[in-house]
Amino acid sequence: MKTHIKQFILANSLIGLIALAGTANAEIMSVTVGSSQPFDGANGYQYVEAIMNGTVERDDGTLGHYSVPVILIHPDDGGNGAAVVDIVNTTLIQSGWINEWLIGPYGLVTTGDYLFEEGYTYLGVQWDKQTTDAFGPTPTEGGNHLAYGSIEEFEDAFEILRDAARFLRDPVAFDGFTLPASVDVVISAGYSQSGTVQNAMVRQGEDYADEELLFDGHVVGVAGSNCNDLDGSFPGFSLCDSSPPDDGARIITIEAQTDVEFFEFFASPLTRFPENPNYRRYELAGVSHIPKVYAVFHPAQNPADPSPVFRGAYQNLLAWTLWDIPAPPSIFLDGTINPDGSLDTVYDNDGNIAGGLRLPHMAAPLGTYTGMWFAGELIFELISGEFIPFDDADLAERYPNPGSYVSRVAQAAESLFEDRYIIESDRDAFVTAAAQSDIGKRSDRRPTLNLP
Repeated sequence: MKTHIKQFILANSLIGLIALAGTANAEIMSVTVGSSQPFDGANGYQYVEAIMNGTVERDDGTLGHYSVPVILIHPDDGGNGAAVVDIVNTTLIQSGWINEWLIGPYGLVTTGDYLFEEGYTYLGVQWDKQTTDAFGPTPTEGGNHLAYGSIEEFEDAFEILRDAARFLRDPVAFDGFTLPASVDVVISAGYSQSGTVQNAMVRQGEDYADEELLFDGHVVGVAGSNCNDLDGSFPGFSLCDSSPPDDGARIITIEAQTDVEFFEFFASPLTRFPENPNYRRYELAGVSHIPKVYAVFHPAQNPADPSPVFRGAYQNLLAWTLWDIPAPPSIFLDGTINPDGSLDTVYDNDGNIAGGLRLPHMAAPLGTYTGMWFAGELIFELISGEFIPFDDADLAERYPNPGSYVSRVAQAAESLFEDRYIIESDRDAFVTAAAQSDIGKRSDRRPTLNLP
């Protein structure tokens, strides 16, 4: 993760108050601004820390209140008219690792600088009662801004997320502080645990309020067919009991090889829905649920980076929403789905899985890339996958010169770009990384892995 993203959750004192209008079912009472300053990660952006306070009218007739931290990063010039609500991941905290810096803003982690280069407004929001219970209502000095707050009931999470979308669609100006321009498109972002929140929100119609669709689209990362139970348990999700509606928000879900193979945990083959016109699913060959580029759990961890597919998904989802240009078709890993929903997968002679969306490391492999690693003791190690490099003789035979390796990478990257699964800059980055690697240059030493 880049340095400015690591630093984006520094805390500061409160300085202002913004009153907002509400709806019949809930009301954003106020947004208290903690700090506002130029964002060092992108020119022409402001970085804001704030507290969103609101009410929740529950199904049982009770009225609840919440106070949660948000991170707002918005363009000075109004941007592209779209915003991303990042449902931050709190899995490690739910599993008992009570460390405030373990909250994962994966809407940023999976996209790098892309959202800001394209003019998106970004809002990261805390939604998890267990996290706010663990860290209390006020931040520690110099602590993680997203690691505190007050949430009365676990199920209040959906209203918090809807209020985040309402705020982005209709922000109110405040004297002395510039709020973001209103947006026409709001997209939710989730990864793993927070992706199960997205699944539950969509399947239960919680992205609607008063017959209004508050989220136009969802980029759901590696959540399988699981829906969050919103009860504070670990892992806190179970098999979804319904399919996404075909007349609602557009959905692009990205699943790693791990999520398809590890049926007992993710049950991912059950979420293909090929007949749903508003749903796309990309199953990534040779990519683990937790790749090394996102978090390191063991030395042999799979290094394959799925970020290019996430960046492509945002580009395609925005075009799908604004101009009704459908996202590229779903791509599935090869295999036979069993009666219980599990998948009998197919592997090539290198031990790499067949089918699926294949990034260049599958077209020009440097070893075997697995979805699971069975030598560890923690579930997080298991789902981090493994990279087993080819030996020097095998590499020399496959890639006798640099051009043989670069050409295979370039061909794969160009095909992915032409089919709109990745963006132009990622196509170029794949080729540049291949050209700068040692592959094919010398056969008497282990090549340097320089995967984008």
